[in-house]
Amino acid sequence: MTSYANEEDFLKDQIRSNNLAIKFIKEKLDDLSHQFQEDHISTKDKIMTVYLQGIEALEEDSELKKERIKALDNYS
Repeated sequence: MTSYANEEDFLKDQIRSNNLAIKFIKEKLDDLSHQFQEDHISTKDKIMTVYLQGIEALEEDSELKKERIKALDNYS
């Protein structure tokens, strides 16, 4: 288990983790277009929607963490 010197370090690490996850998901989105040539039952669209929702959730989480870091800086 990783231990952190302070909350800010933890938050920054989580933002980096979110960015890596977003990058991974975007790569999977690119792969998806090659895997589903003809898709009459919208499987590709369903998968894309879930991937895009995941990216959005990670971006929102990162923004909340950035706001918390700013609040910690202002508190100091």
